[in-house]
Amino acid sequence: MPQLRCRRRSIFRWFVDVELIVAFRVNLRGCTVVLLNIVLNYAAWFGVVTLSARGQFGLAVLPSLVAVGIHLAVSPPLRRRPELLLCLAAIPLGLCVEAINMWVGATQYPAGASIAGAPPLFMLGLWMAFATLANVSLAWLKDRLGLAALFGAVAAAPSYYAGSKLGALVIGEPVWLSLGIIGAVWAVAFPALLLIARRIG
Repeated sequence: MPQLRCRRRSIFRWFVDVELIVAFRVNLRGCTVVLLNIVLNYAAWFGVVTLSARGQFGLAVLPSLVAVGIHLAVSPPLRRRPELLLCLAAIPLGLCVEAINMWVGATQYPAGASIAGAPPLFMLGLWMAFATLANVSLAWLKDRLGLAALFGAVAAAPSYYAGSKLGALVIGEPVWLSLGIIGAVWAVAFPALLLIARRIG
């Protein structure tokens, strides 16, 4: 009987060890996916801002497209279509947001950056890249829309301001008012993006 009990304990410990290893690998993979998601988004933002600041407006779309492409490539096969649809759905949303910011004078772009007064293509590309965050690193906000609104209001303005300092755009005067308008628009736009992500699934 003592030997049987020892064997049972050994088998139990073996199962526990296996479950811990599996859980650790799953958590490690999840952390890696989230980290890659964040790094890709920041890399896309920096690439877009750098190229647009140099006047290379056509090429400025490429960093976002590369980020979206990598995101789709590393996504599980069953998730690729919904993720692509979400990125495409972010384009008209981004078009509305950037058009409002331009219309009220909160943002201005260099000559040649936009066509017929429409928001620049590189900004719409950034919206596609930003949409890749909705189901990964920012997925925890999908059921917390109030917090998502606060996140959009607080996080968006510094990104625009940093872009203006690097020469990609101009923030309208007074700067504090323009940044406030950008934050207010994003307080609505970001939860809307998360709702779209929930709808697509």
